[in-house]
Amino acid sequence: MARSFPPDVIVLDNDSLLHARISRGKKNPRIAQAKSYRLPADTFANSLVTPELVNDAALADTLRRVKNETGRWEKASILLPDSWFRINLVELQSFNERAADATEVVRWSLKRTLPIDPSDLRVSYVVLSRGTSAKLLVVSAIEKTLAKLERVFSDAGIETVLIEPLGLNLWNAISVRETGAPNDRLFLYVRDREFTTAVFRGEEPVFIRSRNLSGERSLQQEIRLSASYLRDALRTETFQQCYIAGNSVAEAASVVSSEFSSPVATIALNDFAEEVPSHVSGYDAELTACTGVFTG
Repeated sequence: MARSFPPDVIVLDNDSLLHARISRGKKNPRIAQAKSYRLPADTFANSLVTPELVNDAALADTLRRVKNETGRWEKASILLPDSWFRINLVELQSFNERAADATEVVRWSLKRTLPIDPSDLRVSYVVLSRGTSAKLLVVSAIEKTLAKLERVFSDAGIETVLIEPLGLNLWNAISVRETGAPNDRLFLYVRDREFTTAVFRGEEPVFIRSRNLSGERSLQQEIRLSASYLRDALRTETFQQCYIAGNSVAEAASVVSSEFSSPVATIALNDFAEEVPSHVSGYDAELTACTGVFTG
């Protein structure tokens, strides 16, 4: 595993918590432990950008149960749904990441794209490229929610070492295994209530967006709308490779293949982990993302 992080990873959602313990294998990581826990329906409440943690006790009780069942551990990485973040590609003129106000400059660059005060956000960014301007990948979420999560984890004796989107770590797991000089690749991550679409050119993202799924349109319709947008925005008719992860992968793969006439690969956990507990099923994308924590 390339990045040195504690082996325990928590995947949180509105109504569930998945704990995974990752260990080093001969070639790929091992899923040493994995178990999902239900959270009470009132643990989180919908809010702009990031849901609000409103039932601290429910999350704390679940964390105590996890620790009682899995032994002593003191640090963890937390992965959250992509829709809990805003992931933006931003271009800034004369940007100096070493300047004291660099984070504030990035924060306020989001003012036109988000319906909230930028000062309410926790912001992280990576400079992707430089030319006449700097291109940044910016990830932001509501500070209040992240701070409450960190406090509840801390009270349970768990130090939070990172909080990141699921989709980006899933892509870490995928991209580290690519060989040669990759051209444009499409990445689609489908969940029950949302889906993430991204296009990578070489190692650099050129498009990334997470959308909530509703009953107004079917998944096929949503994918076709996204495909039409990508053809217009990126002027591309095909991809070197399309990766599909999450739920309804067969349905999504069929639509993507017909829209772009490109090879499609669906993500299976056994391709990314040497060993998986026999009782674990239905979490291929989430557990693959857990391995991606260590490979980015």
